[in-house]
Amino acid sequence: MSYLENILRTDPAVVTAFSALKFVANDHMQHLRLCDLLEEIADSLPDRIDKAQCFHAALALQYRVNTHHQLEEEVLFPRLLARAGDNHDLERIFRRLSDEHRTDEGHCDEAIELLTRLSDGTPPFNMEAAGYLLRGLFEGLRRHIAFEQDHLLPIARKVLKKEDLEVLAAGIRDVLRGHMPTGFHLQLQ
Repeated sequence: MSYLENILRTDPAVVTAFSALKFVANDHMQHLRLCDLLEEIADSLPDRIDKAQCFHAALALQYRVNTHHQLEEEVLFPRLLARAGDNHDLERIFRRLSDEHRTDEGHCDEAIELLTRLSDGTPPFNMEAAGYLLRGLFEGLRRHIAFEQDHLLPIARKVLKKEDLEVLAAGIRDVLRGHMPTGFHLQLQ
């Protein structure tokens, strides 16, 4: 069960300028673990549904995805744009990533509703559509994360200065404190 709980774990208090980009990369890895969990759930439909998996996946979608998107859009993207100057290509990339965030969030809302039903033992109205929803979500998230890992983080490592990383670290701490549910034990892996 601990691997399920790890999807939700993080500690905003220990994020510093030195570890800010590592935190973002680690958060991407947590998203990929969540995608693996969503794939396991999709593969288990209709006869091998694990209610605990569904419960943890719903929680992770609810608290992890929107928080990560907010962090990128309110802190990381603006810092990168400030360092990149008038880079219209980068502006277009950030608009595209933000559009993908909205799409993913809409799919997450539907998946949370589905996973909550499954965790309560209530079967979905259409099992095939349920599997399709989960697969579409985790496949889209994986593509998005791969792009950010391959393109966004290398740019950030190259152009962000120490003061940018300090702002990023403070933003991470602020965003996470505002989104984590009360009573969660938070720990950076």
